[in-house]
Amino acid sequence: MDKILEGILLSTKVTKSVIETRIRHSITGKKYPKRIFYILLKKYADDFLTNGYEPRMIGLAGLRGTGKTTLMWQIAEYIFKNKEIPVYFFNVDIIKTASYSLFEVLQGFQKIILKKEFRKLQEPIVFLFDEVHEDAEWAKTLKILYDEARTAFIVCTGSSALLIQQTADLARRMKIERVYPFKFIEFITAKSFYEREEKIFPERNLSNEIKNALFFSPTLNDAYEGIQKISNKIENYFNKVNKVFSGYKGNLISEYIKYHNIPSFLEYREKSAIFDSILELLKRVINEDVPKIKENAGEKSVGENEKILKLLLQLAISDEINLDTLSQKTGIKKDEIEFFLDILNGSEVVNIFNPYGGKEARIWKNKKIFFMSPSIRLSLLSSIYGDRITKEMEGKLYEDIVAMYIRRILDNNVMILTSKNIKKPDFVIETMEKPLLLEVGISKTTSDQFSNIDCRYGILVSNGIKEIEKNKKYLKLPLKWFLLM
Repeated sequence: MDKILEGILLSTKVTKSVIETRIRHSITGKKYPKRIFYILLKKYADDFLTNGYEPRMIGLAGLRGTGKTTLMWQIAEYIFKNKEIPVYFFNVDIIKTASYSLFEVLQGFQKIILKKEFRKLQEPIVFLFDEVHEDAEWAKTLKILYDEARTAFIVCTGSSALLIQQTADLARRMKIERVYPFKFIEFITAKSFYEREEKIFPERNLSNEIKNALFFSPTLNDAYEGIQKISNKIENYFNKVNKVFSGYKGNLISEYIKYHNIPSFLEYREKSAIFDSILELLKRVINEDVPKIKENAGEKSVGENEKILKLLLQLAISDEINLDTLSQKTGIKKDEIEFFLDILNGSEVVNIFNPYGGKEARIWKNKKIFFMSPSIRLSLLSSIYGDRITKEMEGKLYEDIVAMYIRRILDNNVMILTSKNIKKPDFVIETMEKPLLLEVGISKTTSDQFSNIDCRYGILVSNGIKEIEKNKKYLKLPLKWFLLM
C-alpha cells in the first residue's frame, strides 16, 4: 500500500485533541454553541448505540455555511466522551484530491485499521463522512458500508441537491435531515455566548406552543387566546435578551435577518465581507453542484455559470415568477430556467412555493421564489444597487425569513395566491379543514389583504406591531414573537 493512502487511513481515527480543534474557535478557544438540531442528532446516536434502533445512517443536508460539519464534530465529542466507542472521520474532499475513491479507502481501512472485514464487526463503531458527495460513487459505497457494517452508526454531510438525489436503495437506509439557517433564538444564543459569555434560552417547548396556537387553532379566538396564554413566557425571554444586550447599539432583529442568519458568518463584522463570502458560496453551488447534478443526469455541463448568476440576480428583484417573462428578461430558455430552479431549490439556495388550488393551478400558474437566507438576496441586491436598497426590497428580506420558518415547520402545507383581481396575502397555509392566510410586513400595522378571501383566519406578522391584537378577520403579531418558533 502506498504511503499517501496509508497516511489518510492512519489519520481517520478521532482523538480528544482532534475533536477539541474542531469544536472550538481557533483564536478565542470558546466552544461553538450547539444548535437545536444537535438534540435530534444526539437522540439518533443514543437510540442506535444503546438500543440498536434505526435510523443509523444520517445525512446532514443544507445550504453551505449552516454548520453541518460542526454539528458532526459535536456529536463525535458526545459519543467519544460518553460511549467509549471508536470514531473515524473521512474528509471525502481530501480523499478525492489525493486521487482515491471512497470505496478504495474503505477497502484499505478494513485491512490496515480494522484488520478485519466490516461484516465481522461485533462492537459498535462510528463513521463520519464530510462532503461525501465529492465521491462520484458515494451512494453505492455507503450502501455497501451500511449493509456490511451492521454495528456502525454513520453520519455524513453533503450538498442538499446531491444527497437528496440518492438512489432508491440508499434512500431506504439513509435518513436525510435538513440543516437550515439559524432560528432567531439560535442566533441570540450564539451571539450572547460569543460577545457576553452568557447563553440565553427561551422556556422549554415555547416554540411548539407558538406554532400550535398560530397554525393549528380552529378559530381566530382560539389562536388569540393560545398566544395570550404564553405571552408572559415570550416577554420573559425578551426581557432576558434586553438585559444581556443592554447598551447594544444595533437592532438585533435587523442584524439577524440581514447579516447573521447563516452560522458561519456570525463572526464577520463587516457587511461587505459577508456579502463577498455569500457570493462565493453561490459560486461554489454553481461551479461544483450543478456539474455533478448534470453528470448524474447523463448530461454535460457547459456554460451554465453565467446563466445561473443572471437568473439569481433577476430572482432577487422579482416577486412572482412567470417563466415566459423570466426567459425574456434573462435570455435563458424556459426549460433551462426550470432545470436551474430545481437545482437552486434542491441546493437550499431558494424556497419555491406553488400556487394555491388544484393540480392544474399548481402546474400552470405563476410560482413565487424566496431565498432560503435573506442574506443571499441582500448580497445579490447589494451587488446591483450598493447601499441604495429600497423599502420594498427590504420587505422581501422579511418575507424570506418568514418563508424559511414556515417551510421548516410546515413543509408542503404552504402555498401562495396568484389571483390578479384582488389584494392577496403572502402565504396560504393548509392546516385543518380551512386554510389560514399569512401576511408579512416591515412596519405595517393593518391589512385589507384578508377581507375578500374565505379562510379560517388571517395572521399579520410585522415589525411595526408591538403587541398581540385581533380584529374580526385576523391576528396581529409582532415579528419578533413569530421568530421564536
